Amino acid sequence: MNYQRGEQLIKRKGLKKTKLRLALIHHFIKTPHAKSYADIKQAFPQTTDKSTLYRNLAAFERAGLIHSINDHSGITKYAFGAAPIKGNEHAHFVCEYCETVYCMEGLAPLQLDVPLGFKTNKVQTIIRGTCAAC
Repeated sequence: MNYQRGEQLIKRKGLKKTKLRLALIHHFIKTPHAKSYADIKQAFPQTTDKSTLYRNLAAFERAGLIHSINDHSGITKYAFGAAPIKGNEHAHFVCEYCETVYCMEGLAPLQLDVPLGFKTNKVQTIIRGTCAAC
């Protein structure tokens, strides 16, 4: 794993470098799919404070290091990379068997023609099916 990459990302986004933030960014870099808060918490020592972890997830999301995904399960998932907003659109694949959520980079973005007077802030495309592991 490239620890320098994590440090550079944190520094480039203007965030203070802490042990937890370094561990958290490295966790996201090496994770190939989105994770729930419970999954993330499980990867860290029991001594990691719940509110501190949530605050750091929020700081990472505001900085564009991670993005949250609403897959309609009622549980927010977090994935490495900027949110799928204008210029960075991507869909999310939800496996209906194992419930794993994957970012689908490289797919053509969905072009929407919204009615006159409407303004789009965010488009979220969810693709459901069975992942390769299932």
